[in-house]
Amino acid sequence: MKRTLHRFSTLFAIAVFILCPVNPVLSDAPGLLHRYDLAGKPFRQLVLPTSLREISGVAVSRTGKLFAHDDEVSTIYQLDPSNGTVIKRFHVVTRRWFGNGRVEDDFEDIAIAGDRFFLVTSSGKLYEFREGRDNESVQAIVYKTGIGSSYEVEGLCHDPSTASLLLACKGSAGKKPFDQSASRPVYSFSLTANKLSRQARFFIDARHVAESAGKKGFRPSGITRHPLSGNFIIVSSGSRLIAEIDYRTGSLIDLQSLPSVYHPQPEGVAVLPDNSLLISSEDMLRGRAAVYRFRE
Repeated sequence: MKRTLHRFSTLFAIAVFILCPVNPVLSDAPGLLHRYDLAGKPFRQLVLPTSLREISGVAVSRTGKLFAHDDEVSTIYQLDPSNGTVIKRFHVVTRRWFGNGRVEDDFEDIAIAGDRFFLVTSSGKLYEFREGRDNESVQAIVYKTGIGSSYEVEGLCHDPSTASLLLACKGSAGKKPFDQSASRPVYSFSLTANKLSRQARFFIDARHVAESAGKKGFRPSGITRHPLSGNFIIVSSGSRLIAEIDYRTGSLIDLQSLPSVYHPQPEGVAVLPDNSLLISSEDMLRGRAAVYRFRE
């Protein structure tokens, strides 16, 4: 499955670039990223607990709750978006020969689709579970998407318009997965069939995005869908960039740099119920998050 998916994606990417070359000009589609003053001081800064110093992903439920997770252990934290304190935490477990046990894996992002919670690993493995009570252990269902570790999945978000999850890859679709100039695929996982589409939803032209900001690379580390436009907001940790991507074409709409003083290692992004933009970052001792107001 992994080899087939890799071969198919490579051929598809070549066809895209031959038949539909990327326009070096930004998309004309209306965007919302410029409504946030990302060059200025955040409206609110959150200092997270030490257990989230390697915070990898954030997501907002349909009831407005903010959830986060760390890098290696399947513990989910509900956070107070006003100050970053932990409201509750619960644990995702799977069946083992000795009983149920917490999962240790390379978790990269979290997404919520209605009552369904999902964690994704760097190899594209999906864990589905429900929201738990404080300190409760909840059973997970595991889906092996077949993407494989060479693609290094880092971002996950819910796209209600297509009843799917989007998996953004840090690695490329070509023979050199970590080529800074190569395209980055974003795959779609159907929530009705519980199956990954073999064809990427779209490709991000990493070279074009990076050069637009005077940077060397663009490797997605987090993705979210903006509820007002349907466009996707993607952060790149290594280059400290945040991009708005057209949901129809995958083309670049807007691009901004993130100040290192507020974003030491941006890994997660989410839109809060009031349309504020929250960007989470790993840090040496404690996780951090910055919140930016939405300007009408």
